[in-house]
Amino acid sequence: MSGEAWSNLDKVDQKIIEILNVNARTPSKDIAVELRKMGHDVSDRTIRKRIERLEKSGIIKGYKAVLTDVAESNEYEALFLKFKVTKSLDTLKESVREHVVSLPYYLLVANIEGEWNMLVVLRAERGIKNPGAKIIEKFSEDVIDYRVTKLDFKNINIVNMSLLLL
Repeated sequence: MSGEAWSNLDKVDQKIIEILNVNARTPSKDIAVELRKMGHDVSDRTIRKRIERLEKSGIIKGYKAVLTDVAESNEYEALFLKFKVTKSLDTLKESVREHVVSLPYYLLVANIEGEWNMLVVLRAERGIKNPGAKIIEKFSEDVIDYRVTKLDFKNINIVNMSLLLL
């Protein structure tokens, strides 16, 4: 799926995605009612066809259950990592990335330019106060500096965040 498919979404498609992101089981009839309140002239059938098109185009890849007792925390942290300069910096970054994505509470891992080499965003799960500490401990011989900061997510644009997956 190309980034062009995302950029061609109209307001109706964006609202459908937003509603389904809150509750993937929302009936198309309820979505149509919500969109009509916003001034869009759409029917239940139109919503079903649009959802089908979004699924076929790969914009909607699937639906998942979100379990309330699994993720009770709403605390996040950003971990900035600076590595020792070596010939195998790319290999080290890949090792760290592989480790991070194996953790059930990771949200994002990114290589960055400038003072820091990598950014890791983690959710503080129940019983794990400092999730970044495990990463720092595992790669302590390769990390020359790190910073941890708490994050407080207020608004997330799901459509734009999904562009990261392209």
